[in-house]
Amino acid sequence: MAFIRTVDESEAVGEVKAHYDAQTERAGRVGNIHKIYSIKPSLLQAYYSFSRAVTFGATSLGRRREEMLAVAISSMLKCKY
Repeated sequence: MAFIRTVDESEAVGEVKAHYDAQTERAGRVGNIHKIYSIKPSLLQAYYSFSRAVTFGATSLGRRREEMLAVAISSMLKCKY
């Protein structure tokens, strides 16, 4: 549970609902990182666009190596994501 106010899936409307629906379809759920940005839809979209621009095939490493690096770095930082 986040310590800041977020928009739950059952309360989502408009842009936030559309984003949540897309995340649920893609990943089977809405991750907490997306919910953190939900109180400001323009920031949610900016975060998502930025995130997609710097990951998942955005480099010459390819997606597999990018994913391996993300896992290794997350492990080193003891990140739960």
